Amino acid sequence: MSGSFAMFDWLLLAVSFYVLYAGIIGKGKLYSVENIKEGKEEEFKALSRKIYIFLGIAMVINSAASLLRNTFYAYQEVTPATETAKAAYDWVALKDLGAFSFLTPVVFDVISYVALAVTLGLIVLLVVKMRKYVDKNAQAKTNQGAAKGASSMPSSAFNFDEEDKNVK
Repeated sequence: MSGSFAMFDWLLLAVSFYVLYAGIIGKGKLYSVENIKEGKEEEFKALSRKIYIFLGIAMVINSAASLLRNTFYAYQEVTPATETAKAAYDWVALKDLGAFSFLTPVVFDVISYVALAVTLGLIVLLVVKMRKYVDKNAQAKTNQGAAKGASSMPSSAFNFDEEDKNVK
C-alpha cells in the first residue's frame, strides 16, 4: 500500500486512542454538548461514556487491522506483464506468521470492515441519543436571542464605553 494510506491508518489510530481515553476518563471536548435537558446531564454523560468506550475499541480494531495487514503483507506484482498478458498482482507475505498464518489479508479486511460497520453504527447511535437528550426549546430560545439583538461581529471589541475613561 502507499504511504498515504498508512498515514491515514496512523491518524485513525491516534483519534481512536483519544476517543477511548475520553470514554475512560469521562472528560474532554467530546462531552461538551449544549442544551442538555435539566436533570439529564449525568444520565447523558454515563451513556456517552459507554458509547465512547465501545467506539474507541472498534476504531482501534479497525485501524490496527489495516496497519497489521500492511505490516505482514504487501500488494506486489507476482507475474510480470508479457506481450500477451497483463501483469498479475496479489498480496505477498513479508514475514512468516507461523501459528498465526490464518491471518490472511482477507481476514484482516473482514475484521476491518466489521469494525468499521460497528464504528458507524455507534456513531449513529450516539447522534440519535444526543437528539433525545437535547432540549429543543432551549436551543430555539438561544437562537431567537441571538437573532434579535446581536450582529455576527463581536461587540466587546468595538464597544468604547465611558467606563474606559475612568480606569487609570
